[in-house]
This record gives sequence, structure tokens and C-alpha cells, in this order.
Amino acid sequence: MKPDLRKNIDTPYQPIKDKSKIAITTSIFGLFIGFGLIILMYPLTLINFFKLTQLFIGFSVVGFLIPLKLYQRWFHFIKYEMILFNLMGVGPFFTALFLVLNFLFSSNLQTINYEIIGFEKSGSGIDLKLRSEIQKINSKITHISEVDLEEFSAAKTIDITLADGLFGFKVIKDRTFKK
Repeated sequence: MKPDLRKNIDTPYQPIKDKSKIAITTSIFGLFIGFGLIILMYPLTLINFFKLTQLFIGFSVVGFLIPLKLYQRWFHFIKYEMILFNLMGVGPFFTALFLVLNFLFSSNLQTINYEIIGFEKSGSGIDLKLRSEIQKINSKITHISEVDLEEFSAAKTIDITLADGLFGFKVIKDRTFKK
């Protein structure tokens, strides 16, 4: 009787599938989608740049709370890939998601009428000079980048509709010129 040789033969080496390319590709999409939405939503949200940067860093740091061993198990990441994944994918995407949700789920609409005193042309649009009881008006309210010049030249007042966003930041919902 011959011994069974099949029992001693090990299966050939199978390399572990590397999922890091998919995760890095996803983070690059998150980078472009995130920064694109941040660029669109930042002018409509009454938030300063410092606070926006704090949000970005905060959302990026949240990804570092997950231990590296889990990243290695799920995506086969090394430490540097984990850093890139959080800074390029998680941070911009969740910051943009924060701004979009703050804009979409807003309440307490307030329409305020301002008299237009004058304006200055700037490189990217028009800065309005408004008469107001409140001395300081946020520059995001007074700067208008897309203006129909015929409608603007005949306008004497502007109605600005503000709303309280989901996360407490005010958003600009509408600007209407009136004669």
C-alpha cells in the first residue's frame, strides 16, 4: 500500500488581496467632492475661515481615533496611508457634509430689508454698502459675486433671507434686489 501524498502537499501561497488602492481612490474622490462642496457652501454659511479650519482638523482627527491595527486589517494600510486617508478623504468629505446638512436643514427664516447706500467693485464681484441699525454686517452678506447688472443698477433696497442652520451656523438662503 502506497502512502497518500496529497495530505502532505500544502496549498500554494496566495497573496492577500490589497484593498488599499480602492480606499486611496475613494479618499481622492472624497478630496475633490469635499473641497468642491466646501468651496460652494462656504460663501453661503456665516462661518469664519478659522472655524472652518477647526472643523476640518476635527473631522480629520476623528479618523485617527480608529486604531492602526483595524486599518491594517480592513484596508491593509500602513501608517502613512492612514494619515493620507484621513487628511485627504475623511476630513474634506465630512466637513463638506457638515456644511451641506447645515444649509439643507435650516429653520427660522428671517428676511431683513437693507437700503443700498453704495457699492464697490472688487475683483470677484460687488461689495455693497448697506444702511443698517446693526453697525457691523458680515462681509459674506454684503459681497455678491453673481449679479445681474440691470437688476442691480435699478435696485434701492435688498432683501436678505437668513436662516438658522442645523448645527447653529446661520446660512444665506436668498438675496433679492427691490426697486
